[in-house]
Amino acid sequence: MARQGLTRADIMEAAIELIESEGLHRFSLRELAARLHIKAASLYNHIRNMDELYTQIGFYAIAELKKVQLAAIDGKRRGAAVEALADAYHRFGKERPEIYKVILSLPMVKNDALQTAAGDIVEPIMVVLSGYGLAEEQKMHLQRVLRSIMHGFISQEEAGCFRHFPADVGDSYRMAVQGFILLLENLEKEARI
Repeated sequence: MARQGLTRADIMEAAIELIESEGLHRFSLRELAARLHIKAASLYNHIRNMDELYTQIGFYAIAELKKVQLAAIDGKRRGAAVEALADAYHRFGKERPEIYKVILSLPMVKNDALQTAAGDIVEPIMVVLSGYGLAEEQKMHLQRVLRSIMHGFISQEEAGCFRHFPADVGDSYRMAVQGFILLLENLEKEARI
């Protein structure tokens, strides 16, 4: 029997809280039902299946990262926008690691709408890159490079790979982002020649 007053929004909120507190790897309908104080079978009165719920969580994760990125670059251009975007992305990955893992798992989900929505994460990056006089194909390559820098640092930090030297990891990250900005500026100069 469905718990009276339980809504899809309640289920989503509980699912997100569960993922963030216990980890994506422990997320299950059984755990979610326990958190909601209902039987697992009762969830099916509100959702079709785990795929549907995971899809909704994916949409949420995408929207959250996009919102953070857009807020960071608001009113900024060129290098300042790149730095702000990179800082916001990194902070999101560090502060919300389990929601970030949801985003990383999306390429494996067989859902066309979700795959299309995942492209929204790249939109703020393309906005920033549009501040440079570069060809469209260059921007496509460069968004991959920037995403690789941002994700690379998050995943390397998470794995503990940067503890071997006393140099500040934040300084290393800023150096990588500054190097990317120099690449943008150099490519823009070459395009003008």
